[in-house]
Amino acid sequence: MIARMDRVEVVFLRSELQGLVAFLQEQGVMHVETVPLAMEKFPGFLHRVHLPAEERAELTDLQQLQTMLRESLPLLSQQPAHIAIVEAGQRLEREGLDAWRDNIRAWHRSLRSLSRRKLNVQDNIELLRNYKRIVQNVSPILEERKLQLGGNVRILVLQGQTPETIRDLEKRLINEISTQCELIQKPHSRNEVVVILHYPEVQAEAVSAFLKRAEITTVDVPDQEIRDKSPHEIIAKIDHKVDGYLADLDKIVAELQETTAQVGGNLAAAEQMVSTRIAQIGVVEHLAQSQMIGVVQGWIPSEEYARVAALIEQRFGARAAVAKMPQEAIEATRVPTLLKNPKLLKPFEIILKLFQPPTYGHFDPTALVAFSFILFYGFIMGDAGYALIIGGVAWWAKTKWAHVAFVRDAMTIAVWMAVSSFVFGVLYGEFFGNLPELLLGIEDPPFHRAHKTTALLGIAIFVGVIHVPLALVLGIREDFKHHHTKHGFEKLAMLLGLTALGVALGSGYAGLSAGYAIALVLFAVALVFFVKGMGIMAPLGVMEILSLTSNVLSYARLMALGVASFALADIANSLPEMLGLFFGTLMALLVHALNILIGVFSPTIHSLRLNYVEFLPKFYDPAGREYQPFRKEVVW
Repeated sequence: MIARMDRVEVVFLRSELQGLVAFLQEQGVMHVETVPLAMEKFPGFLHRVHLPAEERAELTDLQQLQTMLRESLPLLSQQPAHIAIVEAGQRLEREGLDAWRDNIRAWHRSLRSLSRRKLNVQDNIELLRNYKRIVQNVSPILEERKLQLGGNVRILVLQGQTPETIRDLEKRLINEISTQCELIQKPHSRNEVVVILHYPEVQAEAVSAFLKRAEITTVDVPDQEIRDKSPHEIIAKIDHKVDGYLADLDKIVAELQETTAQVGGNLAAAEQMVSTRIAQIGVVEHLAQSQMIGVVQGWIPSEEYARVAALIEQRFGARAAVAKMPQEAIEATRVPTLLKNPKLLKPFEIILKLFQPPTYGHFDPTALVAFSFILFYGFIMGDAGYALIIGGVAWWAKTKWAHVAFVRDAMTIAVWMAVSSFVFGVLYGEFFGNLPELLLGIEDPPFHRAHKTTALLGIAIFVGVIHVPLALVLGIREDFKHHHTKHGFEKLAMLLGLTALGVALGSGYAGLSAGYAIALVLFAVALVFFVKGMGIMAPLGVMEILSLTSNVLSYARLMALGVASFALADIANSLPEMLGLFFGTLMALLVHALNILIGVFSPTIHSLRLNYVEFLPKFYDPAGREYQPFRKEVVW
């Protein structure tokens, strides 16, 4: 559901500005809005709050610190542990940010230096290894012709060049430089050719000028120590230098890990504190003041208003007053939306994060999407063995990263997905496919997917028969509630037309001629509502009924995807008999692992699709503003 919001105004003595801003940030419930000014810069009237010089200087310094901290955090070898951030934050609260400024700059310099050294060493290793691969490729030619890379022998790596193009290049070299110029080519990869350029040493400058004009880059010797050596000596030298670089890289990585362990939590805590203070200074730009008073306006959840008002009175007494403001004239799209769902449903709010929040005062579909998504996923996946693995991994990830809200919510949803899959797996009699049938002789579970495909198809389409009309009913309710009567009549007509089509099909199947009359009446009423809602465009509405029918039939994917998953598991279980116990079991495990991986993504995508495409667009109005309370962004 969407929480009710109160539009509030706090008026306070100007001398209490800093104290009130800090208080509101501590409470963390007010979505601050910019106070509108009717007469900006007019003496005696409210005007925008401008930061004094000392706070502008502090803000500049804090922004520089924030830049350094945000540059430093990605350079850490791993994300700091939550407990390390909490402990560092508590120390920072006691010691104050000023005591850490020099340390932050020193940590930033140290991390940048280590990262540059690491990148340089990695680049040198990659450069030498690439050169080694090229030399290994052409070494037979170099040894056969007794050529040494250096003075009069260069290597070119040409991309996308045909043999004819390379021969033309050789002719130009002969004509412009010397008849002793020679190009020897050898394929290097699918789109690359390695070319050995051999020329008289006295023509070195002329060859360089020619290659520059032709915009051809040579592969130069990466280190002077391996210049004018045989291919065997070059490769040995490269291996020796790479070993040295790898040893250096290990030392740098160890130093980086040690630095991360020592200062990672401090950097993360400092970044949070600096961001909090910057927000505290920056928010005053939304306030207004006169010579004597200041004003802050915003939105507070209705259930929090009484508590905040009481605390303001307790903390500031007569120096500040808070009151509700009229909001009847405020458009719903301007009111921030706060979703307020029970703890059980709260994680499922992330499913709707792909869209903007629902418009304030409209319907929050979180509960319906949560139920249908979990139902659809279990219907498709439907394997108790796979469910245990998915649920176990999800529970482990949820426990390990419980402090990361998105991961915690996503893994909570994954646990519910596993529960649903387990329940359907019991109904289908599936545990890693048909193992119960192979090992225990259970041949007749309630819904064997290989034997009752038609029944499962009927159930899947029946789900669509419920889900799509439910979306239309919600759309009708929302449209009439918010006075969009034409859209309401249009959706009512579509619902009646779809019902008429269902009645006609059911009557034909059951042989009830009276049903056709009922269907005709329903369709006639639908036409009336189409005209009321769409006017002369009513015929297009009739065509939309066919589109709704395809929406309903698209739920057949629930059965089709599930049967495909079962078939793949069935194939995996047959492999030991086909390929032998050892190799067949190994291949079966690999196929099951692949099926689990597919089962994590494919049912998820299609379950979301049925909600995003077939269900939500018929009633969901994602035109709301996200509720962004002014609060401290710290974890301690």
